[in-house]
Amino acid sequence: MRRAQDIVEQYLHAFYTGNPATARRYLRDGLAFSGPNASFASAEAFLRASAHVGSSVRAVNIQKLFVDGSDVAVFLELVLSEPHGAIPIADWYHLDDHITSIRTILDTAPFVAASRAPEADTAVDPVCHMTVDKASAAATRYDAGTPLLLLQYRLCRRLRPGASSVSGHVRLRVRHCRY
Repeated sequence: MRRAQDIVEQYLHAFYTGNPATARRYLRDGLAFSGPNASFASAEAFLRASAHVGSSVRAVNIQKLFVDGSDVAVFLELVLSEPHGAIPIADWYHLDDHITSIRTILDTAPFVAASRAPEADTAVDPVCHMTVDKASAAATRYDAGTPLLLLQYRLCRRLRPGASSVSGHVRLRVRHCRY
């Protein structure tokens, strides 16, 4: 369905070049949007919340676009200003004569990393050795009064009561572990 492809391509161009009035013409009033951090039930709410996107876009590189009747899938690379760089995105559009729904999938890690807390607010997970934001640690265990911040609850299972583990130069002995 060439018309569906044209609608999505024109919408993408308007949306990512910061032209919400033109982008709005391709959206159904009751647009259903679902993304990694938000969902909206109207075109106005979606466009209002995403108005900032166009200002940081440097390029949109469509890698592949598939059409199956009234469904369009787009795999694209969104090139943003620093510090984010290129972000791969998968969009699924459903259309009648307008876009009725959009499902967006992307890895939000580059956005989290750019807004990461200062080093004083982070710690290193003793099991996987990844940096953990202290405010969002999944679990905290204590060894002789020293907090051990864990990235995931399931990692706690690897630190069983009475077990020892070496993390850097610190020897950990976990006395109890609840998750």
